[in-house]
Amino acid sequence: MSHPQYYQNTLEPVPIDKIHLESALNQLQVAVHRGADLVQHGVPPPTEWDIAGVYYGITGVALAFLRLAHQATALTDENTPLSMGFHQLAKDRILPHGPDLPVRADRLSPSGSPTPLAGVVPRILEAGAVGGTISSDDVKVLRETVNLALQNAHLVPHGEHMMGADEPLYGRAGLLLTLVNIRAHSFDQEAQAWLDPIFDSIPLLVDAIITSGREGHRHYIQRHDAKDAPPLMWSWMEGYYGLGAVHGMCGILAALLACRPEEVNDSPARNYLPWIAGTISALCKICVDNNGHLPMSIPSRPASSNRESPLVQMCHGSPGILLLMADVMRNKYLIADYWEPRWEDAIRLSSDRIWEQGLLSKGGGLCHGITGNAWPLLYAHDALEYEAEAIQSAKSKYMKRSQTNGGEITGLTSDILLSRGLALMLHARETPPYRASPKSTSNIYRMPDRPFGLTEGLSGTICAWAETCIVIQSRLRKMELDDKRPFQDDAAFQKLQHLMLGFPSVAYHRPTGMF
Repeated sequence: MSHPQYYQNTLEPVPIDKIHLESALNQLQVAVHRGADLVQHGVPPPTEWDIAGVYYGITGVALAFLRLAHQATALTDENTPLSMGFHQLAKDRILPHGPDLPVRADRLSPSGSPTPLAGVVPRILEAGAVGGTISSDDVKVLRETVNLALQNAHLVPHGEHMMGADEPLYGRAGLLLTLVNIRAHSFDQEAQAWLDPIFDSIPLLVDAIITSGREGHRHYIQRHDAKDAPPLMWSWMEGYYGLGAVHGMCGILAALLACRPEEVNDSPARNYLPWIAGTISALCKICVDNNGHLPMSIPSRPASSNRESPLVQMCHGSPGILLLMADVMRNKYLIADYWEPRWEDAIRLSSDRIWEQGLLSKGGGLCHGITGNAWPLLYAHDALEYEAEAIQSAKSKYMKRSQTNGGEITGLTSDILLSRGLALMLHARETPPYRASPKSTSNIYRMPDRPFGLTEGLSGTICAWAETCIVIQSRLRKMELDDKRPFQDDAAFQKLQHLMLGFPSVAYHRPTGMF
């Protein structure tokens, strides 16, 4: 059966009030537990390694259960008792050794496959989550990968072709994100002594990624005589510079911003914020010029030029820039000196395109599905709702230095973002394998190629629903406080924020300790 790229969105946004938020919360809590039960039966514990990485393989399922274990207190009420041990479900799916694969220059991130990090990273994160021990062999693989990454040029051999060395799925940005999240854990004295020299390499890895971005900028200008090229440009495939969150600049910039401030701006020699901010502005301009769409790459690849409508999905398209901008708006160091109105224009337009074209026929998954499109709307809500003072201060500073009006996000509020995101998240329950019968909706969604995987299948979908439960509870808590005291100082609100883990394999505005 032939499916359209997306279905017309006739959903009603969820009203943002206590009754409707609590109803959505309960429905999603039920969905998380039912979905987790389907996943645990659909993906039994392995006896040997498959060839896939975190993005497609069984370790992605393990990481999904680790995330649920961290968030379990937010997933339970009297109607949805905690009926399964999420941590044990994760541990059962993490093999104690392997896979026996070489470290490769074109496979530096645990997301991609095949790579030994697909086994190493879940083992280390599981140990970090419970205060367990890690093996010296796993640390050795991590060290070898970092050393190889620091030797890479901006392009690396990949089969008969050359590919970029820095993209999040396979390259250095994915490795950088891995390191900052491992560093967020506390380990025993011996393990910390093993890991600290690797963590000391994080600024060098940042340097290498920035150097690669400058090299890409120079190559692009030489080839295309483009005077307004972004100051940082990273190759995806030779000759093409990816823009999205999984394969391109949005994901790479997000990984850089997840580092400590001093790792991107500690001296005149390492003051990367102007280049980062300039690249963000360039991406926003591209988004605005395309009415909220984000092209797959620059220059456009022939396949994307012939597509009836631009992609609207996390790996390529508007969700990637909205996720990046949600991170940007929560980075006080960046917005204080570099905020500009175009950034909010991109937020408004990209969120509109996601709402209009986000019901993808591919189903409910993260990489190219409904929950992957909905999730950035929720993060953008959090940024506008909880960072309003910092954003207003950034606007005031902009008006002083530019002698112009800072403007507003016309027609867009945090409530609109939340109401749209919740409607999409709830509708994702109509997609397989969670909903087996196509009769439950007028839209026919296809079964994912990997029905229970992290990025295409139900494991990722339940991660999205679980995080949405925390988004709802955080907003309910802020409403409950009702200006009686600052929500920023409220222990219950901060506890909920600590449970937030970000989009799997794409950087959150802070390291959460989970990939």
